[in-house]
Formats: sequence, structure tokens, C-alpha cells
Amino acid sequence: MKILRNVAVVAAMGLAASITAAPAMASADQYLIARCAKGDFGIEIRVRYATSATNHLFTQLSWRIAGDVGDNNTVRFHFMQDAQPDIMFKTFNYQGGKTGTRNISVVRPKPHQVYVKFGAQFDTSASSDPGCTAQTRGI
Repeated sequence: MKILRNVAVVAAMGLAASITAAPAMASADQYLIARCAKGDFGIEIRVRYATSATNHLFTQLSWRIAGDVGDNNTVRFHFMQDAQPDIMFKTFNYQGGKTGTRNISVVRPKPHQVYVKFGAQFDTSASSDPGCTAQTRGI
């Protein structure tokens, strides 16, 4: 009986060790979505991310511009840590048409409150190109 009890204890300890040694799984993909507009022009951005037990992992940026614009629009993304003062820790700049998607890899510790500031300069036929800025909610 004593041998069976010892075997059960060893097996239980092995099972507990394998459970605690398993890597922390990230959550399903989530999105930060925000919009801004100036006059007849606007932009919607999406930032795809997942959260593990220890980090936020940002994996993709995408945008869609509305309005009669050309092919030389500028879109900027600034990854910010909400602090006193806020800390910009990563920036992406893209130039091109009305839509875009870029795969990225940005990691930030989970305890840090993070948001994304973004802006667009719209390529128009006007003498000066309008622009807008906004930010996403924080995670």
C-alpha cells in the first residue's frame, strides 16, 4: 500500500510540474480601432494585438482612407506608453494609396498601459493637403 501511495504522490508531482512549466498562451487576436477626419477626408486604422500573461504583442497595422485622395498619402503610427509624461517607444511611417496592411512585431510588458497615436496627411488636389490625428483606447 505504501508503494502505491508513493507512486501516486510522484505521479501527482510530475503532473503539477508539467502544468506549471507550460508556456503562457496569448489571448486571441484583438484590435484597437480608431478614426479621424478632416473635412471630406478620413481614415480608419486597426492595430492587431494579442496579450499573454506577461506581454502585449502587436502584430499588424492596417488603414483605410475615405475621400477623393491621390496615391501619396502619409500615415503615421506612434506606439505610446501612458506615463507621466507619455513615452513613445515605436514609430511607423507609411506612404501610399488609400489602403494598407503591414505586419509588425512590437512587444511591450503587460503592466504598461499602451495606446497608439496616429495621423494622416491626405494627398488632395487642394493647395495644402489636410490632415488629422487621433488615438486609440489604451490597453
